[in-house]
Amino acid sequence: MNKTMLAAAMAAVLAAPAYASPDWDKIPAKSVNLFYPGVASMEWVLAGSEHGGGRAIKKGETCASCHDTETAEFAKKIVAGQKAEPNPDMAKGRAASIPVKVQAAVDDGKLYMRFQWKAGSGAKKMDEKNPAKLAVMLDAGKVQYGEIGGCWASCHDDLRSMPDVNVAAKDHPRAKELDIRSDGPTKYLAESRTAISTSKPRGGWDKLKSAGDYEQMIKDGKFLEMWQWRSGESARSGTVAQARMLKSATDKDFAEGKLKDGVYTVVFKRPLAGGPGRHELVPGKTYNIGFAIHDDYSNWRYHNVSLGYTLGIGAKADITAVKD
Repeated sequence: MNKTMLAAAMAAVLAAPAYASPDWDKIPAKSVNLFYPGVASMEWVLAGSEHGGGRAIKKGETCASCHDTETAEFAKKIVAGQKAEPNPDMAKGRAASIPVKVQAAVDDGKLYMRFQWKAGSGAKKMDEKNPAKLAVMLDAGKVQYGEIGGCWASCHDDLRSMPDVNVAAKDHPRAKELDIRSDGPTKYLAESRTAISTSKPRGGWDKLKSAGDYEQMIKDGKFLEMWQWRSGESARSGTVAQARMLKSATDKDFAEGKLKDGVYTVVFKRPLAGGPGRHELVPGKTYNIGFAIHDDYSNWRYHNVSLGYTLGIGAKADITAVKD
C-alpha cells in the first residue's frame, strides 16, 4: 500500500465514530416516552392517597402495564404544576415528554445500546457543564420494585431536591461512606434500609444497615447497575444500592455521544460478562431497565424518566438486543 492510500485509510478510521458498529439501520427500534415526573417518588407511588395505583403495584402490577400509553398526557399536568410539582417555576420551559428511539444489539461478546432524541431549549440552566445527560439503570431481577418500576426503585422523597430532603444529612457520621452531599442524599434502594416510611416525612435515608450488609448486597446482585453519559464531562458508571456510587468509566469507548441537526445520538457499549458491580448478561435472559434524560442543562430531579421496561439478550422483551 502506497503512502497516499495508507493516509486515506487511516483518515477513514479516525473519522469513523467509535460506535460505527453495529449497522443500526438493520436493528429494530422501540420508541420510549421519557416524561417529567415532578416529585412522584416511590413513596408517592405506593402511598395510595395521591396515586390510585398503589394497591395494584403492591399486588405486582407494573407501572408500564397501566401507564405506558398515557405518560405524555399526565406529564403535561405535572410540568405545569397542576400535579406532583411544588416548584413549577423550576419546571417552566421543560419538555413534558421526550420521545426516545432505543435500539439494542449484541456483537462480539458486547451489548450495544443506542438512544436518539431531539434536544430541548428554553428552560432555566441548572448544570452549566452539561447541556444533556443520559442515564441507564439495569436490574438482574433481584431488586425490589425493579421489575415493577425500573429506576423508580431508587427514587425517594428524602433525596436532594425532593420535598422531604434533610440537608443535615451531610453531618451524619456515615455521610462520606454514603456519598451524601451538602444538598442531601443520593439515590438508594429500599432494601438497603431497615425501614421506609410512606407517611411524612417519607423515605428512610437514615435507617441504615451495616457496611457489611451493603457489601453483601453487591455480591448478591441486589443493585441497579448504572451508566451515565454526559455531554460536557466524562462518562460514568457504577451502582445504586445503599447510595448512588459512580466513577469515571475506564473504557473510553463505553459511551459515545454527539448532537447533530438538533438530535442527540448516544451509544453505550459494555461486555456481556459480569464483574464487580456489573451484572452478567446471559443470552436468552431478560433484565429490567429504565432510562433518564437530563435535557436542556437540567439537574437533580428536574429530568425526564421512563417507566420500567425489559431488555432481552436475544430474547423477546420490550427491547430486544439482537445479534448484529
